Amino acid sequence: MTPIDSGSRIFIGAARNAKLVRTVDVVVRKLAALSEWKGERLLDVGCGCGIFTIKLGQGFSEVWGIDVQDRYLAEFQANALEQPKFHITKMSASAMSFEDAYFDSIVTIETLEHVADLPATASELARVLKPGGELVITVPNRWFPCENHGMRVGKLELSRAPFLTYFPSLHRRWANARVFRVKDIDNLLVPVGFRRVATDYAWPTFEHGGNSFQPLLKPFFNIMRIMEKSPMWLRMFGTSAIVKYTKGLQHNCPGFPQEPQPERKPITETIGHHTNGAATMPPQGLQGWPRWSNPRGNERLAWF
Repeated sequence: MTPIDSGSRIFIGAARNAKLVRTVDVVVRKLAALSEWKGERLLDVGCGCGIFTIKLGQGFSEVWGIDVQDRYLAEFQANALEQPKFHITKMSASAMSFEDAYFDSIVTIETLEHVADLPATASELARVLKPGGELVITVPNRWFPCENHGMRVGKLELSRAPFLTYFPSLHRRWANARVFRVKDIDNLLVPVGFRRVATDYAWPTFEHGGNSFQPLLKPFFNIMRIMEKSPMWLRMFGTSAIVKYTKGLQHNCPGFPQEPQPERKPITETIGHHTNGAATMPPQGLQGWPRWSNPRGNERLAWF
């Protein structure tokens, strides 16, 4: 994984792709159980190469995918050439150029662990979603007994870090990405007008590589699917938390500005039905969710 810039602690993970057949099937099946995935407009935040965007977007008239990685956006453009309803753009999740209350549904799959400014991202998600709209999120689960994004301690780098997620102070120092409890996501989204309506967990598929043990674990795939149907007290130890929120209808929610808002300057340039543009680096984090720091600086990570 590579950092977004030389001064950021945020690391960009590899996007899911069509080669991860079982993983894509598991995630899409899980998401399909939480929503009908139909409406006028869908936004995928952190769309990568679009493997999930295309599958989830078939029931929508207009679909947008945003990301900050040129390589995967180019793959998405190639995959969606014959489907003009897909709009693909390079854009920061914390500074979106969409109009208020523009989308019926938003999905973000394994993305929030990488964004630099969580409060600004949460506010933007609330702003661009219609009142009554749905937001579906998957994030790495803090209760899963392994840090799958790896860790770095000085010059030592590991692709997996067993039990690191259970030691928050060490995780803040060493991990390459955040992990979340459902309560952490609530604390981020409820104050900006969201209400949690469903919770689930996905268990490993052993397709992602990253270490020599993955091929040995593939025979346990079916057992993992059984664990996904276990009681919640056991299911909650899965690798990813999957949470669905709805946006409130109150007029003081984002999307119903009480004061005149400054004009938002477009940060993208449309080319046909696809879009290219310069990503905007997110601002410093707000109180309670500090911006991820330079791994070689003195500021510690803090998101618990």
